[in-house]
Amino acid sequence: MEQYSHTADYVYIELALKSQWDNFETLSSEMKAFKPKVLEEFAGHRQSELVRLHALNPGSSDEELLVFIDGQIRAKVDPNFQFNMQFVDRVMALYVTVVFLSHALSEAAINAVLAIGLATKGAADLFQMLERADIKEKWITGPKAIYPAYEFTRAGALFQTLQHLTRQRNAFIHYKVELEVAGKKVLPGSSIDRPSLQSCISWMERYFSLPYDLCDNLRLRTQGHAVAVLIDRRPLRVFRAHLK
Repeated sequence: MEQYSHTADYVYIELALKSQWDNFETLSSEMKAFKPKVLEEFAGHRQSELVRLHALNPGSSDEELLVFIDGQIRAKVDPNFQFNMQFVDRVMALYVTVVFLSHALSEAAINAVLAIGLATKGAADLFQMLERADIKEKWITGPKAIYPAYEFTRAGALFQTLQHLTRQRNAFIHYKVELEVAGKKVLPGSSIDRPSLQSCISWMERYFSLPYDLCDNLRLRTQGHAVAVLIDRRPLRVFRAHLK
């Protein structure tokens, strides 16, 4: 076999993904420790709002203004409202970032595996054909061109995460608004799943682990003969259900 060399710029995507881990851990801990305010803790806000609104509405009585203020407080005292107001922006900013980076790294990894593996078999020309495939098909069938005994089941959690990640990434990257005119939907918009904030955290844990689990699964299914890509996941945790 002829000698070959290759670039490895995908390591910068890997670094970018890993750089989000501390943010994820901090956010997860804060969400678990969150305690909503009880009604009594809004007493100071109630009084300051009364003073503020009196200045804006000098003709209104205390009773009229307090009816309005107490209505606002009833909404704000709801634990779900408080939780969402506290975390929604941070969770969704991190979620979108991790979706993009995990997908990019998963695709970069399989492209590297296929390109290098095909080159070692003297079949580098096949890469241009395989590279055009959907990322799921690259991982499911692509390695068979190099390792015929390779298998990737669609039934397990590993494929479920890859499928969900791909759907979310495509919906965000090709985003289209859902549009209604006169109460009638005229554009369906992007098919983005809108999970709860806790579900976003659960999916992110899977997304962080996914590129490494895909590569571990590949090495396992090829008895360690596959190209050594993404071998050091630290500090990321393994999502163990992926490897069952």
